[in-house]
Amino acid sequence: MTCTHSTMGKGKKRSKKAPVPLAPPPAMKSRRLARVTTTLFHKHTSERDLALQRGDAKGVAEAEKAIESIGGREAYQKASQLSTSHHSTSRWVLGVLGSMGWLQGINVSAPAAADDDNDNTSDGRDKRSTPRKKRKKIPKRNVRLLEVGAINRELLDAAARTRRIRKSSDGDTGDTDTSGEIEEESVYRLEVRAIDLRSSQSGIEEADFLELPLLDANLHQRYDVIVCSMVLNCVTTPEDRGRMLALLLHQLRPGGLCFLTLPRLCLSQSRYTTPELFRSMLLDGIGFELVKQKLSPKVSFFVLQRPINDDDRQRRRRRLDSDWTKKSVVNSAK
Repeated sequence: MTCTHSTMGKGKKRSKKAPVPLAPPPAMKSRRLARVTTTLFHKHTSERDLALQRGDAKGVAEAEKAIESIGGREAYQKASQLSTSHHSTSRWVLGVLGSMGWLQGINVSAPAAADDDNDNTSDGRDKRSTPRKKRKKIPKRNVRLLEVGAINRELLDAAARTRRIRKSSDGDTGDTDTSGEIEEESVYRLEVRAIDLRSSQSGIEEADFLELPLLDANLHQRYDVIVCSMVLNCVTTPEDRGRMLALLLHQLRPGGLCFLTLPRLCLSQSRYTTPELFRSMLLDGIGFELVKQKLSPKVSFFVLQRPINDDDRQRRRRRLDSDWTKKSVVNSAK
């Protein structure tokens, strides 16, 4: 017995059991699995909501069970994160805002700034003869941005990004004056509020966009930018989809921008709409103006603007008549 014990001690050591991971499971990596998960999640949530409307408790339970079988909302969020990583909404939004100069802030409307286009100063001197350094800077404010259905922190992180600059003695920034103190300032003049029904990361609020109160009774104090990417197609009832589109406009200040994306298949293969009809609903029905539109192989991108003059919007807007509510949509893709 002793000899045997001694021999075993000198032999190969037993492999240790793998430790139980403390970190959450890894992110989804298969794009095919992500597409299947997204499709099934939308299907089962729609079935659940319809069962709720009918008061069908058994149908609700079956739909809930089906949702859990694919991993629930957590699996859906991971699938969405994988999908958006291949067409970053945040890069698109920041690119458009940068091209418009909005990343450095929005001019503050003030009586003092109203005469800025005048060639004369307040004491009658010609502005063009005033040295550029002494000209008054137009005050700017941060851009108020709301991200609906946020599944990552990209826009929140962009708003928090800072850089180190050297302030000169007169308060301007510059590289030639080495006498000033080094300070940190924000790279972008953004104030981002990110919301989702279920928060997946820190900094993202749990909130329902359809239940948000209007930011301010004063139209000009509402959001400058709203980002609504791959959210409209997740809303299960036609009534709530219509409410969402209307609220996207009403939560914006006049002149504010809405960045809207949804899968191309939702328009090209829908039984109820077409790309042309959807665009007409956005412009003629809701009252947006189209700033830009682009298409990728899988995604439709819209940059929409609330008209600066709301009277123009009311004149252009027409009622939801037979063009939309009574017309039979025959989509050849179906």
